[in-house]
Amino acid sequence: MELWEQIKTALWEFFNGTGKAIAWALVILAVGLLLIAVVTKAVQKNTMKSRKIDNAAASFVTSVVSLVAYVGLMLVIIGTLGFSTESIITAFSSVMLAIALGLQNTLASLANGILLIFTKPFQAGDYVDIGGTSGTVKEIKLFSVKIVTPDNLTIVIPNNTVFGSTIINYSKMPLRRIDIVLPVSYDVDVAKLKELVNGLIAKDTRIAKDPAPFFRLTEYGESSLNFTLRAWTNTSIYWDVRFDLMEGILEALRENGVEIPFNQLDVHVKSNGEV
Repeated sequence: MELWEQIKTALWEFFNGTGKAIAWALVILAVGLLLIAVVTKAVQKNTMKSRKIDNAAASFVTSVVSLVAYVGLMLVIIGTLGFSTESIITAFSSVMLAIALGLQNTLASLANGILLIFTKPFQAGDYVDIGGTSGTVKEIKLFSVKIVTPDNLTIVIPNNTVFGSTIINYSKMPLRRIDIVLPVSYDVDVAKLKELVNGLIAKDTRIAKDPAPFFRLTEYGESSLNFTLRAWTNTSIYWDVRFDLMEGILEALRENGVEIPFNQLDVHVKSNGEV
């Protein structure tokens, strides 16, 4: 009888002490997981819909919110079970400091990846030049950027290298300027040449009217008059328009007898004894 009383007393003390704490911890765990799922889904949905945040930034924000929520839930459960959260936080901080010291370069790439995602000097699909490496951006990750070159090579660049390099984004602006230098003979009829080239430009509907195209004599070369053509077109069709213009101008010059000079070497041979 005394044994049974002792068991009941022990069970009562357990359920009013440790057992009660465990029960509350399980309830908090269940409710916490449900809330985290709801909040994470809401954050993901809202960030994906936002026009100011691209998909990479939305995924990062969702991951951070989820991580912070899980860490907070863990600390609440530990506190409910009666353990000291201060000592756990201190130990966790020490471990994170040791990891940070050992992964300085990786963490630098992570920090730069966060900056890339939110400052957005470029986004997926843009054609860029990063420190002399040119290609189309395929992925922007927390630690690296993946680009594909025109000859279909995949290049992965660490984010700390990206931020340490000069970045040229050829796709950022809606219009891009075509620059072509046209060398012609000094005997050319300037007025006729300008009329010819300006006529070609006017016929091409892909060339923007504003800013207005420019075609003027810009340099007296050693063996040619150098004219400069500047015309604006949509960035997405830049190369097509540039190549078509160059081919069209060459054909028009040939049809109208306009000479394009090229370097020549004159060799004079003297016979023996000739002064």
